[in-house]
Amino acid sequence: MTFLMNIKNFFISIAFIGIALFQVVYAAEQQTRTTKNGIQYLTGGIGHEEVVEMRAHAKKFTLNLIFSEGEDGHSATAINVNIYNTQNELVFRLKNAKPMLYVNLPVGTYTILATNNGEKLRYKLTIEANNNQKVILNWKEANPSNMPEETL
Repeated sequence: MTFLMNIKNFFISIAFIGIALFQVVYAAEQQTRTTKNGIQYLTGGIGHEEVVEMRAHAKKFTLNLIFSEGEDGHSATAINVNIYNTQNELVFRLKNAKPMLYVNLPVGTYTILATNNGEKLRYKLTIEANNNQKVILNWKEANPSNMPEETL
């Protein structure tokens, strides 16, 4: 009987170690990253825990992008995002963004070009000092390229 209890305790310990390792890996995935030109960003939002974690960081970024698709607005993943300044210079690029993307852009006017399964959405915005903006990009139609530029 003691032998069985020791085995049970051993497996419980292994399970706790596995959970702890998962949490370390998960926390590492939620770290802010920086592009070559110094723009910080964070992407996530798959699953309830990640959504909660992302929301805790939202106010630290000047731009909060949310990607969704369909009339019901379910999360869109693997989004390719390009952000251009007013000189049409690429200032930010990310391939395979998750449903939530937070970016720290400097003050200025930008055009976002986001692509979901080959379908593109374009959105123009101005980032102001000490201001956090939330933009929801939703691919509602089969051909979103017909949507007006300012439509979310």
